[in-house]
Amino acid sequence: EFTKKLIRLQKKHPVFSQQRWFQGRPVKGIGLEDIAWFLPDGNEMSEENWNHDFAKSLAVYLNGHGRRTVDEKGKKIIDNSFYVIFNAHHESLDYKLPTVRYGDGWIKVLDTNDNYVNDEEGETYQAEEVVKVEGRSVVLLKQPEK
Repeated sequence: EFTKKLIRLQKKHPVFSQQRWFQGRPVKGIGLEDIAWFLPDGNEMSEENWNHDFAKSLAVYLNGHGRRTVDEKGKKIIDNSFYVIFNAHHESLDYKLPTVRYGDGWIKVLDTNDNYVNDEEGETYQAEEVVKVEGRSVVLLKQPEK
């Protein structure tokens, strides 16, 4: 049942079905990159952070406006933006969400710790709020449509 829900979530949101990998470049008109990587303290990762072999957790921002593809009518494909938190550590970690620049509010749509998947409603969080992520789990947050 959990896997079925994951498949439905993936099919509903084109941001998870990229034809090409994100470029890390700003999206025209909104000034945010199509993808950004974060540390548990809510700061963006630097090149140096990638070389630390002790890193146990990171998050990735997927910009729903960052797709560089169009539908069959030539219209740009737009989706919600998502924030995916990966905790590979065996203990829970507190994870600070990024600033309002990346989104002022988030809804939890997935938590692998308790097999939770709900794309319509869930716990809500504000920018820079702390989210507790259990050990060896993934939490997926969705930016609500405005």
